[in-house]
Amino acid sequence: MSNENKFTPEEAQAWVDSRVWANGWNVNADATVNAVEFAEQYAANKDLWDKLFAFLAEADIDNLPLGKHVLVEDRLWVNIMEYTPKNAESTRTESHNKFIDLQYTFDGADNELYGVPVGRVTPTQEYDPVKDRTFFTPEEEVSYVAAGRDRFFLYFPGELHQPSVAINEPAKPARKAVGKIEYAKL
Repeated sequence: MSNENKFTPEEAQAWVDSRVWANGWNVNADATVNAVEFAEQYAANKDLWDKLFAFLAEADIDNLPLGKHVLVEDRLWVNIMEYTPKNAESTRTESHNKFIDLQYTFDGADNELYGVPVGRVTPTQEYDPVKDRTFFTPEEEVSYVAAGRDRFFLYFPGELHQPSVAINEPAKPARKAVGKIEYAKL
């Protein structure tokens, strides 16, 4: 790592690949994750990230009750959700301002995509500070990546994402862990 917790893209990717951050969680960051942002946010809030990854490693995730599991009040929590993925036209694109989204589909991942708009978007709802989100409608192409039980996705503030898109219809129910990690302003 170079000075002042600033990583080059090569340093950041080497750090992600090293898995020193994982705390025993045997799941990888998807290749779409911004490695520089991940490395710098981890360095800035190491205690939160360590608690998150330790929780995910130690919990019997398949049997966790649905709902919010608070790890650090107002700074870090995990929502366990059960839902049915929808077609792309029925799924909202969103972004956040204050929290990082970790999304991990652990059941039903074989029928789910995560999308990222690659062109212009139009806001369809103003920012909701309580739910920390803004919804958008993509006006152009969306790039999709298949979910997998072997990988998680990270979306940093300002990064648009369209989770829970069904690959096939009819979609089957899925379960997901959504971690919310306080974003460190660097």
